[in-house]
Amino acid sequence: RGPDGRTAAYRDEAGALHAVSARCTHLGCTVRFNDAEKSWDCPCHGSRFGVDGSVLAGPAVAPLEDVQP
Repeated sequence: RGPDGRTAAYRDEAGALHAVSARCTHLGCTVRFNDAEKSWDCPCHGSRFGVDGSVLAGPAVAPLEDVQP
């Protein structure tokens, strides 16, 4: 689980599970999965993260925390 108990999980086409904290590193909003773009998007300020938690677009500068499944 992420630091606040929320986990964002995605299973890719190869079957690999990617689990990261669902808490945006900018101001703490809960990210939502964007199926069309295969990204975690923050509805509060527009930050976008890859399925591995990497930052795709700010204002967040830190990645989502990795969570062990």
